[in-house]
Amino acid sequence: MRFLIFNALFFSIISSALGQKYANPLDGELILSGNFGEVRGNHFHSGLDFKTGGVEGKPVYSIADGYVTRIVVSGEGFGKAIYINHPDGKTSVYAHLREFAPELAAYVKEQQYAKQSFEVDLNIPASKFNVKKGQLVAKSGNSGSSGGPHVHFEVRESAGQIPTNPLNHGFKVKDQRHPELKSLWVYSHSPKGHVEGLLDEKSFKLSGKSGNYAVVDTIRAFGALSFGVAALDRFSSAENVCGIYSMTVKVDGKTLHQQQIDKFPFDKKRMVNCHVDYEKRVTEKQNVYRTYIAPGNKLDLYPAIDDGGITKIETGKTYKVEVEVADHAANTSKFRFVVLGQERLGAVLSPTEKITDVFYPDQENSFSNHSLRLNIPNGCLYDTLQFKYDLKKPCGDCVAGVHSIGKLSDTPLDKYMTVSIKLNDVSEAVADKAVIVSFDKRGKPIAEGGSTKWNWITTKTRSFGDYAVMLDSLAPELRPKNFRDQTSTTGIDTLKFHLEDDLSGIRSISGTLNGEWVLLEHDPKNDLLFYVKDERFINGQNTIRITVKDKVGNVKELSITVN
Repeated sequence: MRFLIFNALFFSIISSALGQKYANPLDGELILSGNFGEVRGNHFHSGLDFKTGGVEGKPVYSIADGYVTRIVVSGEGFGKAIYINHPDGKTSVYAHLREFAPELAAYVKEQQYAKQSFEVDLNIPASKFNVKKGQLVAKSGNSGSSGGPHVHFEVRESAGQIPTNPLNHGFKVKDQRHPELKSLWVYSHSPKGHVEGLLDEKSFKLSGKSGNYAVVDTIRAFGALSFGVAALDRFSSAENVCGIYSMTVKVDGKTLHQQQIDKFPFDKKRMVNCHVDYEKRVTEKQNVYRTYIAPGNKLDLYPAIDDGGITKIETGKTYKVEVEVADHAANTSKFRFVVLGQERLGAVLSPTEKITDVFYPDQENSFSNHSLRLNIPNGCLYDTLQFKYDLKKPCGDCVAGVHSIGKLSDTPLDKYMTVSIKLNDVSEAVADKAVIVSFDKRGKPIAEGGSTKWNWITTKTRSFGDYAVMLDSLAPELRPKNFRDQTSTTGIDTLKFHLEDDLSGIRSISGTLNGEWVLLEHDPKNDLLFYVKDERFINGQNTIRITVKDKVGNVKELSITVN
């Protein structure tokens, strides 16, 4: 306790001397591997990722006085995480932790045993755990869906739990580097328009460095156009790729588009998929920040928008375009280019691809045939979609054909759509083992779940792509990893088990030690289940029994006896 009091006083003195409102959550220089608003998967990154030197166990401190309001333990997502409310109306969040401070850890374990569950989401009474600025609250780790040891840190508005940019709250991170600009994209939005003779879009390489870039040639185009910039940012003390903070685009001195990310609500985080060019991110692994605001884009990140970020190019006129991209430290990168209005030479070619239907973002859309039913709710699409469907031959383990529903690489979804597939060749005896699967770009099946009724299996998903049905008849694999049955485990503090399922995924895990429920921690990303020895592990023989079920009811049981 004296350590905690001294630690809190030390941080309070240092922070006061520096004029910083909050204490740092970690010792030493704050080095980022990820920043706020960075494009991540299907969401904006909601905080800062602090590097911990590639190791776990670094002290994590509360940034201000307050009280612990929530503690979460999960095998996925944030893993082990603490939420602390502060008097100024902010909530700080610390995630991917290895362990909590002793008093918190004891409470969490007590609740896990009371609920007989490893995964818990605990709402803590306001007066139970008060903390001081700079007080040790946890040790850093790699829990949940973390890709390596680090601390994910957030500052939220407590009302509504809205993430805000922590760099707006005084945390100092070295940054003298300009954003890096890779290419310019120009998009055509009118049937008879073009960009250098192309009907849809064209990219232009940017040359330059240290904040000054250029497009070498004049761009010839006609009709309604929007722009996009492939950009990234890095901080001075790390090479990790991060996201940009702001972008401004002007045409003939008039602002066409502005964007700046200081906060966003969680219910709009998936709209990152229309904030950037989704297709380029999926297929080319680059973030192209767009001026175009799709009809379904409801983000409040655009303080000055004219005509949805689209400009009209007329024949014979010349347009001067200026682009400025900045990071939070006001390092900027700029370039200019000229667009010459010129009609496309030759006939405009008609689309050659067959379109199944046209779907609109402001209405419910559906499609069905003898073996597929698809329902896309209002607000699921960001923009008008020329929908395409095809039925392909069955894959090796598929029980029927593969349904090609839209295109994974170019059409993001905000809400869940419903997919139902008819089980034509599946007997009633094994129908409960059926799983709808999608396929990644390597053709590996990904379980999407599903419930069966009247010879149809139905699931909800937020991705277009190829869908089929497979049967999961295999129980999960479960075996000891760092010890053997009927042996001594002296010198082993943690008993580890390999746990893996081949398709549908793990639904439940339960275990007993000498006949009593025991806490087994699950780390899905490493196919690991483990028991940390405690007072329940007695001298002499100990029997551990574990039952694991997958999501279609296959069961694996394991019983081992060790000393």
